[in-house]
This record gives sequence, C-alpha cells and structure tokens, in this order.
Amino acid sequence: MRHAVITGGSRGIGGAIATELDRRGWAVFLVSEHADTLRSASSRLQHVSGTLASDLGSGEAAAADVFNALSKSVSAVDLLVLCAGIFIEESLAQVKESTFRRNMAVNLDANVFLAKHLLPLLRKGSKPRIIVIGSTAAYEAYPLVPTYGIAKWGLRGFALNLRHELRDDGIGVTFLSPGGTLTDMWAGEDLLPNRLLEPTDIALMVAAITELSSQAVVDEIVLRPMLGDIHE
Repeated sequence: MRHAVITGGSRGIGGAIATELDRRGWAVFLVSEHADTLRSASSRLQHVSGTLASDLGSGEAAAADVFNALSKSVSAVDLLVLCAGIFIEESLAQVKESTFRRNMAVNLDANVFLAKHLLPLLRKGSKPRIIVIGSTAAYEAYPLVPTYGIAKWGLRGFALNLRHELRDDGIGVTFLSPGGTLTDMWAGEDLLPNRLLEPTDIALMVAAITELSSQAVVDEIVLRPMLGDIHE
C-alpha cells in the first residue's frame, strides 16, 4: 500500500485530496491544527495510517513532531502533499508584524521544515513525490490578500529549487496552483458555486500526478476557474 502525508488534510482542498487518494487505496496520514475536523475526516476514510493535530506555524519543532508521529506507523512515504495554509486580510500598508510573521510561518516556513524532516522517509518511498499546493497568487499581484500572495511567491521559489535539489534522488516536486476554490476561505462571499473550482478538481490533478511513470515529473500546474480568478 502506498503512503501519503497530507497537511491541511482534514477539510477543504487537503480533505478532498485525502478522500480521492483513500478511494484509490492509498494509506493517508493527516495533519491539521483542527482536532475536531481531523476526527471527522478520520471516521469517514477507510485507510488512515494516522493523524496529528499540530500548529505547523509554531516552528521547526512542529515538523519534527510530524516526523516522530509518522515514524511510529510507517517506514516510508510515497507522497507528501503540502496543503496547509491561512488567509490574513490585511493590506501591506497596514499589516501588523505579528500577523505578517504568522502568515509566513504557516504558508511558507512550515513547508520548508516539513520537507526537510520527511525527506528520510521519502527517500525510502516507491516513486516518491512532493506536491506543493500553491496558488495563482504566486504568478501575479493579489490585491485581495497581498500577504498571502507574498508567501505563495516564496513557496513557488521553494518548490522550484527543491525540484532541482531532489531530482538526482528520484523525488519529483510539483507546484500545483489553483485559482479560487470553493472552501472555507470563501465562506460568506456572495458567489455562485460554479464561479469557483471544486476541491475535487485539485484532488484529481494530484492523483493523476501519482500515476505518471517514475521518469516523469510535472514542474508546475496552474488551474483556474473557467471565468478566471475573482479579482480579475
């Protein structure tokens, strides 16, 4: 059985990815800061190798905690999906230092530390892959949530550099960037459901990447709503 680790895996895009992989027979290890949604996700999935409630924005120690918890149940990881993220609605002219640092800690730094700590398990995997869930905000100005956009630009740079660093190890790295997607981030907005991507759209792309041959890697994918992003 193939093993996947999914951060932000209890709901939204991460939850949809977990559901799709579980349906295909993957064992999934879910990480989220929300213990209640972790319990709910775990109860509805068939192949859960473990869960961990963790604030990934708390620093490198959180990544070490993921590794330690994961090592108790699996000896190798075939897929790491870095999906956890937050939205902070502050303009650059008004952003507070505390919220800016929190934004970077969760949306960027945590992914760097997690990849670092889980590499020993990925190196033991079969056709190992890392999929970094980015955003179309990594390719353009993002006036709705500019601090989020800054973090995603940094995350894209991380993914592209990690791809080059790990290619000789046979570990593929993909930066998958959805546009507006129907998740809790858009709760309360007066939008038609078909104006946004479905979380299952991203989940199907992740699953497809895992089915490619061992010598094939997808560097980047940009996936938008048919009518474009909301701010366009």
